[in-house]
Amino acid sequence: MVIFKVKELMEAQKITRYKMIQLTNWNYKRINAFYFNKVKLVTMEEIEKLCEIFKCDISELMVLKNKANKK
Repeated sequence: MVIFKVKELMEAQKITRYKMIQLTNWNYKRINAFYFNKVKLVTMEEIEKLCEIFKCDISELMVLKNKANKK
């Protein structure tokens, strides 16, 4: 299971969900999907955009978690 760390990155950089809408031009529902880690499908363009906004590497944006270790 892939876990996105968007919420943590946003909090660390003091970026609100409203600001993310402005930066990405995505709708509030899409921002919330990333924020609450409910996103099911992701495009390469979205990953690139998030890495650009957070000035991070893809490994800082997401992590692969084993379902057996999920709590």
